[in-house]
Amino acid sequence: MAMKKIEHRAPKKAFLTLDELAAFVQEALRSGASGSEVVSAAVSFGGKLQGLTVEVPVEAQGIDKLG
Repeated sequence: MAMKKIEHRAPKKAFLTLDELAAFVQEALRSGASGSEVVSAAVSFGGKLQGLTVEVPVEAQGIDKLG
């Protein structure tokens, strides 16, 4: 099954905000995440979020593999 990568990254020398975290979760759920996927995070030395990534399955919609 094909997978789609959902990524949110903070600009250089910045960190993700709570609003950006919420947007990441909304995008992942709208893209087909069930909620059981494991999320990968990039964090600063101080433990602040710099980026988030999750992979969700992509269903083939209307694609005919034979023709």
